[in-house]
Amino acid sequence: MGMNGFVYIIESPSKHDLLHGRVEGRALSEAFNLARIPFWYSLASDREMLAEALSSHLVDACSHQHPLVPILHFSLHGDENNVGLTSGESLSWHDLRYLLLPLNRMIQGGLIICMSSCFGYYGCRMAMYNDKEPPFYALVGNTHSTTWADSAVAYITFYHLLFKGLPVESCVESMKIASGDNNFGFEFGQSMKIAWLQYIQQIDASGFRQSIQQAASETRIMFLGDFSR
Repeated sequence: MGMNGFVYIIESPSKHDLLHGRVEGRALSEAFNLARIPFWYSLASDREMLAEALSSHLVDACSHQHPLVPILHFSLHGDENNVGLTSGESLSWHDLRYLLLPLNRMIQGGLIICMSSCFGYYGCRMAMYNDKEPPFYALVGNTHSTTWADSAVAYITFYHLLFKGLPVESCVESMKIASGDNNFGFEFGQSMKIAWLQYIQQIDASGFRQSIQQAASETRIMFLGDFSR
């Protein structure tokens, strides 16, 4: 194998997915067994179970797979701002970043995150922080809505090639072809963080705060003017 890691699946399907047997983790597990890709599975139905999956259960997985490094695969529902759990609870990208910080620190910013969800690419927001925490190494996800069938085919292809030693970029291009969905993409965390910090510095330098205050004042005047009619 070309990859010194194992896939750590964290799945949180909706109640309807469970009712109809739509569980991506099952398909991935069977494919990994065939390809002899090491993996570990966790079902995280609510926030408490998700925290456990990323703490004590992850410790167990790493102990069994030592010295391999976990690649996180999240299989759940999501949108631009949140990911959803079986219980109906949701977490913002900020919440998820907070849960992932200890693991990312431990592997010194080397974390690969795969978001098998609608709008999973928006997890790149977890790199947009002006602090000393290392961002993830790379994040793979879809920029739009996607189907479970397309997502499963895409990620089976991605991991099959990744564990053969192909670079992330090539794996993502192949998953687009295999699934017929060109909305899969990836970002390197460090590049995303640098670009975001440069953007913040640019808008600060251009007097953004003063401009937004002026715009807010104009909006308030317009609203009050309309309201008083």
